[in-house]
Amino acid sequence: MSSKQNDQAEALRQAIEDVTEHQPEESEQTEEDKHETTEHTKIEVDILNLPPRNEVHKDNRKMRIKLNLPLLRFLFIVVLLLILAGVIIWFI
Repeated sequence: MSSKQNDQAEALRQAIEDVTEHQPEESEQTEEDKHETTEHTKIEVDILNLPPRNEVHKDNRKMRIKLNLPLLRFLFIVVLLLILAGVIIWFI
């Protein structure tokens, strides 16, 4: 059993070595390049001049129907009755 654990540990060590070998290649960017990329990704937001939440979300109110179990049962029975009435009318 100890040889099996050693094999697992060796596989993990190899995976860690592979990851650490690739890190220096990725970090070859100069500090100027890093600074330029972070400048482009920054979005400046003045948090003191933000509008109130109710103004921001006022237009985004959507009518949502909450379907709970009694309502679903009622709709199911209504649909069944409509189908039954349609079948009765069709054959009479």
